[in-house]
Amino acid sequence: MSTIKIAKCESLFLFHCNPCFSFSIYLNPVFIPYVLYRLLKLNQNRPTPVIGDDMEPENFRRIEYEDLVECTDTLGESNYIGRFQFGKMYRGVLGTFEPINLLVKIWEVPEIYNYKPGDHNIRLMEELVLLRHEKVIKHPCMVQLYGFCSDGEHISVAYLLKPFDSLFNLIPKDSFTWLQRIKTAFGLASLLKFLHVGNPSSYYPPFVVQNLDPAHIVLDQDYTPRLCDFGLVCGGFFPDRRSYSGPLGCYGYIDVSASNQGDCSIKKDVFAFGVILLSLISKRVYTEEDRQSGLPTVYEWALGQCQAFESYSEMRDAKFSLVHKSMASESEFCGDDGHKITMIALECVNTVQSERPAMKQVFRALRKLEVVKNYADFIGANNKMLLRPCEKY
Repeated sequence: MSTIKIAKCESLFLFHCNPCFSFSIYLNPVFIPYVLYRLLKLNQNRPTPVIGDDMEPENFRRIEYEDLVECTDTLGESNYIGRFQFGKMYRGVLGTFEPINLLVKIWEVPEIYNYKPGDHNIRLMEELVLLRHEKVIKHPCMVQLYGFCSDGEHISVAYLLKPFDSLFNLIPKDSFTWLQRIKTAFGLASLLKFLHVGNPSSYYPPFVVQNLDPAHIVLDQDYTPRLCDFGLVCGGFFPDRRSYSGPLGCYGYIDVSASNQGDCSIKKDVFAFGVILLSLISKRVYTEEDRQSGLPTVYEWALGQCQAFESYSEMRDAKFSLVHKSMASESEFCGDDGHKITMIALECVNTVQSERPAMKQVFRALRKLEVVKNYADFIGANNKMLLRPCEKY
């Protein structure tokens, strides 16, 4: 196996937009114009940067593509997890004496989403910036960056994670239990609440993921969900989304009421979370085959199930539930929870953006479920890392 190369400090470009925030990013010449553009946009009305001891750069681990191929058993089928919006993901194990478990993500030219040369270079740069933010990476449902590859032909990243499977693969399976699904929803809601936090004294607005999708959520061996793609992230220190001619989201999870493609609204993520929650409780996923066949999305299917009711109040009175019958029979399932979680999901996918709840309200509602109270330790309801007040950016 070839030696993993480390990008030394002199190869790092450092910049600082806030005395409380610092990050370092490896740049090659392709990235420099983009970063200069960002700096001009971000710093027009901000204080002069202050560089202190906290700016001391850490080394970026630059991994040869051949090493990534080898650690995934030559991108073997047994290590293949699935596709994400812009490529593929694999399980990997690096080293022999002290093996390191990895989630390997490889960008490719997408088959169904628009792509321009250089798009993936920018996505890599943005991801490296995001995953070096000391505040963001503290959340247990964010992936931890191990290293990256950018050799002119291949673009990929490796995360420190022993992946179990993607949420997309698990949702239809009977072996994916009610408790595990609730733990997944709880962790994802906590992460989105964390990313969406606003602070009047902050320079940065909330982060908006924009392309939430079960294929972009990978569970570890303890069923903790990890968000692992940020290809369309906006807000935060990415306040303007560059021109992108394709859909700002993944098919089946795009906000149906979004009138402005460039609108970086947290309610887009709320909508996508609502669809994912509907998927979790109904065991339904929306595939590319479904899209090509013109079949309804999970959201459209759920709306069809609601047609017998004229209002939310009627659904509440009828204790309407979209929970799959097989899960309603599990011993951990509590009767009223089926209706409550269905209503949470339906409120998230309200066609009127302004009437959707914020993620902090969704998280609060999930905490009130009987299953969360009864199995708090397993689900994470006693985990201070999930419950603590969000860090201010």
